[in-house]
This record gives sequence, C-alpha cells and structure tokens, in this order.
Amino acid sequence: MARIVRHNDESVRDGYISNGGKEVKLFTSALKALQCNNRIVMAQRKHLGDFLRGRIIGRLECRCTQLEVSEELGIAQSVISRL
Repeated sequence: MARIVRHNDESVRDGYISNGGKEVKLFTSALKALQCNNRIVMAQRKHLGDFLRGRIIGRLECRCTQLEVSEELGIAQSVISRL
C-alpha cells in the first residue's frame, strides 16, 4: 500500500507516495483527492448509526462480500471491514 511521505527539498504541500521503494510525486489534484477520500472514510466510520450497522452485518451474514455490501450501500469497503 502506498503511503504519503514528504520530500526534503520540496515544499511541504508537495506530496509523494512510496511505491515499491521508489518515491513517486503525486499531482496536486491526486493528492487532494486522496486526502478528501481519507476524510470521507473517517467521517463515514464515525457516523454509522445502529440501523445502518445492522443492515451491513445482516448483509455480511447472508454471505455477501464486503465489496458487494460497500457498493450496494455506498460505503467504503475499509469502513465495513472494521465492523
């Protein structure tokens, strides 16, 4: 999995990802999208109500995959995997 790191001689706002030991610079739009996605995932994780959690667990008990449930309910798969 790629992780965002900082490069010493670039400004703090320039993001890089580590990919197989090599640092690859992210375009500003890609960096913003990645940061936005992280905020959405965290917001979804914090605000799942009891009813929605029950729906997710019910779908998982019916042998639906996490990916199927995430696509059906519009929730990130990583949020579902943490339940």
